[in-house]
Amino acid sequence: MSQLGKKQGFAIILLVLLFLAGVWVSRFGTNMPQAETYMTLFRADAWFLVFLGVAATIITLIPLLLEFSLSKTTAFISWILYFPVLFNTLIPMFILFFSIIGVFYTPWLIFTDLPVANRLINGVIRLENGNVHLILDYVGYALILLGLAIYLLSLYQLLKHTGRGGKLLTEGLYKIVRHPQYLGIFLWTLGFAITGWRLINYVMWLTLCYSYTLLAIHEEDELEKAFGQEYARYKNRTPIIIPYLKIKPIPKLVSKSAAKILLTTIIYIILLLAFYYFIDPYVIMYR
Repeated sequence: MSQLGKKQGFAIILLVLLFLAGVWVSRFGTNMPQAETYMTLFRADAWFLVFLGVAATIITLIPLLLEFSLSKTTAFISWILYFPVLFNTLIPMFILFFSIIGVFYTPWLIFTDLPVANRLINGVIRLENGNVHLILDYVGYALILLGLAIYLLSLYQLLKHTGRGGKLLTEGLYKIVRHPQYLGIFLWTLGFAITGWRLINYVMWLTLCYSYTLLAIHEEDELEKAFGQEYARYKNRTPIIIPYLKIKPIPKLVSKSAAKILLTTIIYIILLLAFYYFIDPYVIMYR
């Protein structure tokens, strides 16, 4: 990627951050909210999950920063939208807006005036069966640990492989899927979405997955140009992100990348609707 592409990418990210700063100032002014001395938490382990999520996010963003390009701008923006998910284990968001933590919810602030979006953001998922609630919490914990383990191990394998004469990495976790780091990200971010008990969490998680899938499609084109038939053979025998899920070759009606992007977008929209209609009946509002 050219230096111009990198500058454009950073410029887009800067504009998004400036826009969000403007949104906060227009709503609350230039005075920052006060830090709360006491907050009623949804769960006893809320702060632990927040700190773990922030640390995991920083670790995940480092590789994007090291090899930043215009094609990765979408992934950064999706992280900006996902970041408030990490704080959803605390207290209702409309209360958080009046504390210093509310600043981190600014990416969602622009949507709160819309009735449907307000329900998505401020509504909390509540299940009558306490056992199911507890089981899902444990599932969330397990996905966080599994996802972080996969991400860190695959990153270690990639860094260890770097410098071996530009050879294609097809061993370790890369023998199971072509993008194990993205698989790890999908899993641990889903874990946090589950433990936060908000419908908006799943919307932002799907958006994050969508952006990384688009990034993977772009990277596949670059890798195929670099490694030619070797990478084509690797693609034929190895799933892209989800183990054991192989997508059949796409007919050459349009370019392969365009067809993949279209298919990914359709799946993204269908999953958004499915998550909304399945989860919304269990959402309650605090106000």
